[in-house]
Amino acid sequence: MRNGPEQAAYWRDFVIARCAYPNAARLAAQFDGAELAEFCACGCNSFGVRVQPGTPPLARKVKSGGVVFMADFAVTTDRQLEIMLYVDEAGNLDRVDISCNGNSHPVPHALPIGLEPYHIWASRKLIL
Repeated sequence: MRNGPEQAAYWRDFVIARCAYPNAARLAAQFDGAELAEFCACGCNSFGVRVQPGTPPLARKVKSGGVVFMADFAVTTDRQLEIMLYVDEAGNLDRVDISCNGNSHPVPHALPIGLEPYHIWASRKLIL
């Protein structure tokens, strides 16, 4: 499936349910009513997120946004799926990057049900 609203919705649900984010309820609240947009056409499945005003932020306010969470999945013996969550200056979810092997391979459209992340990183700036 080409990257777009339907594929982004799949990844939204995947990230909330399967990436072991430290506060899945807060992350889900960021996605509730959010606009998923800016679908990358390069072969990755990255997309922008425009959170509803007044939604509790994911991270403390900072001078500039950036990556606050990463999860890596071993898809096959030679392929790794990387998921990175970015926030804006206000600490709200701004972008979800989905790539495979540093964007050198196509992203699978769906992953096996039991696949778990083998590496997780969470910023100290997150509000838990």
